[in-house]
Amino acid sequence: MIGKITDHVVKELNAYFSIISSVSDDHVVAGSLFDQAGGQNSEVKDKLLVSLVNIEQDKTYHSLDIYKKTENGQSQIIKPEIKINLYFLFIANYSVYGESLKAISRVIAFFQHRNSFDILSGAAASDKKSHISFELFSLTFEQQNHIWGTLGGKYIPSIMYKAGILDIQDEQVKAEVAPVEEIWINEDA
Repeated sequence: MIGKITDHVVKELNAYFSIISSVSDDHVVAGSLFDQAGGQNSEVKDKLLVSLVNIEQDKTYHSLDIYKKTENGQSQIIKPEIKINLYFLFIANYSVYGESLKAISRVIAFFQHRNSFDILSGAAASDKKSHISFELFSLTFEQQNHIWGTLGGKYIPSIMYKAGILDIQDEQVKAEVAPVEEIWINEDA
């Protein structure tokens, strides 16, 4: 599901950039500034890079419901959903500094215009739909320093957005439970 959200945002941003700049090639890509060996990733040069930098569990909306009703009236015992927030760093990796600033401005304008998406968890129409909202997440200078130190690079114009709330649930059934058909009260107790 995290990959679907990332791909969807990249696709939507590319569509927005092509309308704004009248250029048809993809300006927005998901990935990392560096390859696995630590060298510069040449595929992201002169692109806006979308990079997932943190995943956080949102305990505010923690579900305790472990029962799921089926169509035949049975109940299934399953693990409750986990609600998570994703933190995306949008990095304007352009050779020309002015282009980097334009790209960041376009990202801000895009999310000002369209700050939420509905994304299906699967391919079928009956699959669960997640509503994802994006909000600007302002970093202090110290937090920026830590992020760029962790990423292993020098500062490049960038902006962070928090995407919340994503529901992730393991669909494995622990047990099936028959519905309650009769209530018996022991009056001798």
